[in-house]
Amino acid sequence: MLPTDKGSLTAGRPQKSHCHGSVSVSDQQLLQHLHPHTHPRPVHLPPAHATHSPACEKRLEAETPRRDLHELLLELLDMMLSCLVVAPCVIAYWRGTWELMFVYLFPGSLPLSAMASFLIGGLGHFFFTVTQNFFKEHIHPDRRRLTYYAVSRLYTAVFGIVCVNMWRGAWLLCDWLTSVDSLIIVSVVTAIALIFLVATRTLRNLGAAPYTVTMDHKSDYFEVDTMFKIPGFHQPGLYILDTLFSVFVIGSLVVIAWRGVWGIFDLLLFPADKAKSAWGSLLIGYLTVFVTFLIHPLMRYVCRRISGILKLIICDIYYLMTFFGAVNAWRGIWNLLDVYLYPDNKLLSFWLTHIVPFLLLAALKCSNSILVRGVFIDAEGVGADSVDIPINYVRLHFLRERRKKAGHQATSQPPPPHYYLKPEHVSIGRNAEKDKEAQSSLIEKPHAAVQIV
Repeated sequence: MLPTDKGSLTAGRPQKSHCHGSVSVSDQQLLQHLHPHTHPRPVHLPPAHATHSPACEKRLEAETPRRDLHELLLELLDMMLSCLVVAPCVIAYWRGTWELMFVYLFPGSLPLSAMASFLIGGLGHFFFTVTQNFFKEHIHPDRRRLTYYAVSRLYTAVFGIVCVNMWRGAWLLCDWLTSVDSLIIVSVVTAIALIFLVATRTLRNLGAAPYTVTMDHKSDYFEVDTMFKIPGFHQPGLYILDTLFSVFVIGSLVVIAWRGVWGIFDLLLFPADKAKSAWGSLLIGYLTVFVTFLIHPLMRYVCRRISGILKLIICDIYYLMTFFGAVNAWRGIWNLLDVYLYPDNKLLSFWLTHIVPFLLLAALKCSNSILVRGVFIDAEGVGADSVDIPINYVRLHFLRERRKKAGHQATSQPPPPHYYLKPEHVSIGRNAEKDKEAQSSLIEKPHAAVQIV
C-alpha cells in the first residue's frame, strides 16, 4: 500500500506534454512562408579567436530576425493566453481525470488501480501510435467533414484519458516501489531518471503547459512521433520496438522525473499547510515561466550561432528551467483546485474539472494540448528551432487571416486575355501555376515532418 496522501483522492498529479505538443507542420510552414525573416538559415561562425570583416558582420546582422511592435504584441498575447487560459485548463482537466480514476478504477486496492492505469495507458499509447497512419488516411475533413470532427474530438477525449492513466499508473507504481517520505530516496530516484534522459537526449520531453499550445490542425491531428522515427510498418519489427521503447521507457522516465520534483516540494515547501504550499508553488512556477519567456529571445540568438556539444548543453539547461517552471505551475494550480474548488464535494469537483476545461479547449481549437504523445530529441532542429516554445495561437490566427485576404485579392483580379500573351509567355504562366500549386501543397498537405517543441 502507498503510505502517503499521494494515493488519496486529493493527491495531485501532473502531465508532461506536449510536449509535448507541437505546432502543426502547416502552421509552422505558414509562419515561415509569410514571415521568412523570422526563421533565418543557420549561421556557422568561425572560431572565437577569428575576426569578422565588416561585410561579414553586416551579413550576420541581416540574418538576425527583426521583430516590430506588432509582432511583439502578438507574442505577448500568445504568452498570456498560454499562461492564463490554456495551461490552467489543461492542468484542471488532468486533475479531474486523474482523481476520477481513484473513484471508479478499483477504488478498494490502490496497487491494483495503479497497475490497471499503467496497462490502460501503455496499451492505449501503443494502439494510437501504431494506428496513426490509418487515422491519417481515412479520417480527413476534405472527404467527410462531419465524420472527421466527430472522430477527431472523440479521439482526443479517449487519448486524453489514456495519457492520464499512463502517468497515473507509472507515478503510483513508483510511489509504491520506492519511498515517498525520504527526501534522499526521492532525490536519488529523480537524479537517476534525469541522467538517463540526458544520456538518451530526451530531456526535451519534460516540457509541458504553459510552454506548449497544440492546435487541432488537420495536417498532424493524429501524428505520434517515436524516438527513432521508424517509418510505419515498412520495418514492422523495428517499428514495434521503437514504439514500445518510446512509450514505456522514455515515457516512464519522464513521469519519474516529474514525480520526483513534485515530491521534493511536497516535503520541503510548507508540508503542513497545503494552501500555502500550493500558493508557493504557483508563485515559483510562474516566476520561472516569466524568466524563461524573458530569456527566450536570447536563447534563440545563441542557438543560431553555436552547434555541437555546446548547443546541446545550452539547450538542456534551458529545458531543465522550463521543466522546473512547469512542475511548480502544475503543482500550484492542481493543489489550489483541491483546496478551493468544492472541497466538501470532491466528486463534483472532479467531474467539473474533467468536463469544463476539455469543452473550453475544444472550443478554442486546441484540445490536443491535453495529450502527451511523441518523443522529441534534445537540440534537434535548425538554428533556434531547438529551443522554440510552440505557443503560436494568436500569431497563427493573424497570419491565416492575412493569407486568406491575400489569396482573395489575388483571385479577385482576372487574368489578362490569352490573346494578349505572347507565345513564349504561355510556358511561364504554366510554370507559375505549378509553383502556386506546389506552394499550396506545402502549406496544406506537407510531406516532411517538422518537430517544434
